[in-house]
Amino acid sequence: MGQQLGDLLAADKGADVVFEVGGETFPAHRCLLAARSPVFSAELFGSMRESTGAGAVRVSDMEAGVFRALLRFVYTDSWPPETAEGEEFAMAQHLLVAADKYRMERLKLICEDKLCKNIAA
Repeated sequence: MGQQLGDLLAADKGADVVFEVGGETFPAHRCLLAARSPVFSAELFGSMRESTGAGAVRVSDMEAGVFRALLRFVYTDSWPPETAEGEEFAMAQHLLVAADKYRMERLKLICEDKLCKNIAA
């Protein structure tokens, strides 16, 4: 199922929300985001909905590559495969912040595990 949802993200079919992050746009599906994150749920359907307006949702505190990886995780529940081995530590740091922001506990655990593996005496 992760593969099919990843394909859905890549194809932009049925996307009903657009995020603007670091000069890039990311079409996505409100229902899927809301199902995976209580913060996305509040932002897209709840009390924070008015602040998103009818246009694109702007995310100013994150790099585009990190948001792309976050969306990939939301859709596929897997670590972004395009992350180079040397960049995995930095990506884990940034994704940990994003996972905390959007209250995605499983992603936080994965990031913490990757960061702990890089700790040395």
